[in-house]
Amino acid sequence: MLKKILLLFFCVSCVFMLKAQNAVEINGVVKSAKGELLELVNVSIKGNPGGAISNDKGEFTLQVKAKFPVVLVFSRIGFQVHELVLDKKTAQSNLSISLSGKTESIETVDVKANREGDQNFTAIDSKLSSGLPDATGGSIEALVKTQMGVTSNNELSSQYRVRGGNFDENLVYVNDIEVYRPFLIRSGQQEGLSFVNPELVSDIQFSAGGFDARYGDKMSSVLDIKYKRPTSFAGSASVSLLGANAHVEGASKDSKFTHITGVRYKTNKYLLSSTDVTGDYNPTFFDVQTYMTYRLNDKWRLGFLGNISQNKYNFKPVDRQTSFGTINEAKKLSIYFEGEEEDRFLTGFAAGSIDYSPNSNNTYKMIVSGYRTSEDESFDIIGQYRIHGLEDEDYVPGEDKIATGIGIGTYHEHARNYLFGAITNVAFRGAHRVNDNHIEWSVKYQHERFSDIINEWEMRDSADYSIPINPEKLDLVYAYNAENDISSNRFTAFVQDNKRFAIGDANLDVAVGIRANYWDFNNELLISPRVSFLLRPEWERDFRFKLATGIYYQSPFYKEYRTPEGEINYDIKAQKSIHFVTGFDYYFKLNERSFKYATELYYKKMTNLIPYHIDNVRIRYSAENNAKGYAAGIDMKINGEFVKGVESWASLSLMQTEEDIADDSYVNGDGETIYPGYIPRPSDQRLNFSIMLQDYFRNNPSFKVNLNFLYGTGLPFGPPRSPRYMAINRMPAYRRVDIGFSKEITGSQLHPTREIGVFKNLWIGLEVFNLFNINNTISYFWVTDVNNRQYAVPNYLTSRRLNLKIVTRF
Repeated sequence: MLKKILLLFFCVSCVFMLKAQNAVEINGVVKSAKGELLELVNVSIKGNPGGAISNDKGEFTLQVKAKFPVVLVFSRIGFQVHELVLDKKTAQSNLSISLSGKTESIETVDVKANREGDQNFTAIDSKLSSGLPDATGGSIEALVKTQMGVTSNNELSSQYRVRGGNFDENLVYVNDIEVYRPFLIRSGQQEGLSFVNPELVSDIQFSAGGFDARYGDKMSSVLDIKYKRPTSFAGSASVSLLGANAHVEGASKDSKFTHITGVRYKTNKYLLSSTDVTGDYNPTFFDVQTYMTYRLNDKWRLGFLGNISQNKYNFKPVDRQTSFGTINEAKKLSIYFEGEEEDRFLTGFAAGSIDYSPNSNNTYKMIVSGYRTSEDESFDIIGQYRIHGLEDEDYVPGEDKIATGIGIGTYHEHARNYLFGAITNVAFRGAHRVNDNHIEWSVKYQHERFSDIINEWEMRDSADYSIPINPEKLDLVYAYNAENDISSNRFTAFVQDNKRFAIGDANLDVAVGIRANYWDFNNELLISPRVSFLLRPEWERDFRFKLATGIYYQSPFYKEYRTPEGEINYDIKAQKSIHFVTGFDYYFKLNERSFKYATELYYKKMTNLIPYHIDNVRIRYSAENNAKGYAAGIDMKINGEFVKGVESWASLSLMQTEEDIADDSYVNGDGETIYPGYIPRPSDQRLNFSIMLQDYFRNNPSFKVNLNFLYGTGLPFGPPRSPRYMAINRMPAYRRVDIGFSKEITGSQLHPTREIGVFKNLWIGLEVFNLFNINNTISYFWVTDVNNRQYAVPNYLTSRRLNLKIVTRF
């Protein structure tokens, strides 16, 4: 069936090519009055529907069939509309257009409810991250979590799931370089800063599936980020109860050398003090990042991207009091602790690039990069616990009356885990314009080395009985001991062709590509063809229709081929997913405001899956390709000027993902063998709804309000270290509302006697996290009594907290 569908797609594209009609092609570039290249500029023919949009280099291409002379209209939020009269002769030359900035009373972000040039990608405005109320400190990933198809249930983590995938199935690129995060992190409390520094970002593109062959070998999503090349000196500084950030950027007088550097410090101590576990929290996260470029001449440019990050998580727990259950069966867990946890994660990243552009039709790039991580995980924690019921009779609110004890005992958790990882690679890329074809290619070599030492165990003693009970010997709940040193090489390559066809009054963009991946660890060669279509009909109403399909392999990477006990499976194979994505975008105006409605329907067929368990953000794989599955759903999003002059959006996703694990079975009480069949995957969050809303006071537009709302139905869970088919219970839904208030003071208000220039503005904000103080569950603490009966005690996330934030730009 799949072969027939692919054959049909190629046949349709051939028909479109035969029907393509001649048209005059207008090419040009759009800049600001300061000479900055402008993307997302709408270029249209006055009085005619449709048009084009400039890319990240300010370039645009427009097919014109109208009779000359024509009037071209250039428009972008924040700039004056520009009109240009062209005759047929002038249209043959490369145009250079300059747009003047628009002075408005509302000084805020640009609205991005515009047409987007890339297929299956959504543009995200990085400036929105500074105003978005977010417990991670204004990360780019907080914006990604509000996109359609994306789910998250942990405000302490920057990680996210996309269309039934897990955290490890998402690609993140910065300037064409894949970036990584530490591997041993078990919870959002330890995670700290994400790699991407929002102050350094110029462009963000996100795809939730069906992405092109030029992107790598993961099964779920791509986050493609470009860092700035500044044109003048600027900087910023911010401080809040969650940490402090600063950045500076600039360029030489001849603009040959550019630089941008950011420093970030973060602490979760204030947030963690609102959890059920009291104690001495001392988490500190530090990050320095720089991006520099030097233009040797018009053809050669050098680049360097560097990062060093240190995460320290020190914790001495004291006690824990958690009430849970129902009104008719209320329970309480009390734990008193001894011991502490000390974790250290030190990572470094460096990449150098050489760009060569012999002419406007050909560019070449070589990238050499290296990533290093050194991770220590050390804890010895003893907990004396008691779980008991709360009497309902004669109950007085605020007073706990203890009924019969249900379970009492002691547990001891111990770990001395160490990991060293090194990833180095060299890649060559090229891009060429040949007639109407835009061809891209790349070849890449990557060397990976991982060395780890695992020594982790847990012992439980319930009412003087060690659990599990064994009269012959003392057993631990679990014990992992292993030592590994793995070295391997990967070779990847891709080629892709993008072409636009004119079909009557419509334009069809076709992207056809293929990827190859070879890994000498298991001698597996993977071939991944991918194709996508984007149709732009020239209708009175502005629609675009898209269709994409392809094969997406995820070759195992460290965690996938290591069993929970620490052993290595050398026969592991790549997981495989076939994507089918279709949908449409509709651009419209309502009360002179721009809006975009988008919807996508998708189905992913998955084979060779590696089952896994998840606890908080820690994923433990079985290291066996013994499952198949699927993910199917629909995503909808509307964004635009709900409030005039500022962008807001709302997204709704419905999704189901299940897997069937081979040979999993159990014998019931009647002696029958039961095969569970398809069961929910750990990422099966059926419904997800999010709103990102901006507003301002009409009589005082410098006073703004930002609201971030997330709702997601409960994820599956089950007892620890149990068969996967037992993980069919559901956590409570994740519900969270964060709201932020900000007041912006311009430079002239800061220094009335000076010219604006010392400070561009000062931004003072008050954020309220978890506005309605909802207890959201991230995982469960399992208590076992002497009868081996287990009780799932919820581990709650953070409660309501206020955060004061001050940001200045100069």
